[in-house]
Amino acid sequence: MVVNRIAFAHGEIFRVVDDFYTRIQNDPVLQIPFRSVGDWPEHIERLTHFWWVRFGGRPYLFNHYNPVMKHFFAGFNRELLARWLAIFHDTLKTHLQPEQAELWALVSSRMGESLALRNELYGQEHGS
Repeated sequence: MVVNRIAFAHGEIFRVVDDFYTRIQNDPVLQIPFRSVGDWPEHIERLTHFWWVRFGGRPYLFNHYNPVMKHFFAGFNRELLARWLAIFHDTLKTHLQPEQAELWALVSSRMGESLALRNELYGQEHGS
């Protein structure tokens, strides 16, 4: 698949997602909110699919969930987002060519900011 003239293979996406969530499971801060993940192989498969589709790949799983509520109830906040992004961006640099890592880092940062704003609005609406 090609995004902005930068190609991504499904295997590359899987390797990034798999390594990233291994890092998350070993991170002393982020492993706490991610304790809600009951099946890591399934989580990695779903998130690989998420990124594959996000970059224009054809969906191959039914993968519907509410990301705002899921993150809100896991304790998501801007501090955790910053840590998540730092680890994610480092993982991208480990597995991808620089132009691939740069594009994916930009997309993930923008998505993170959007999720943070929606999370804050959800908290305000529900008295948290």
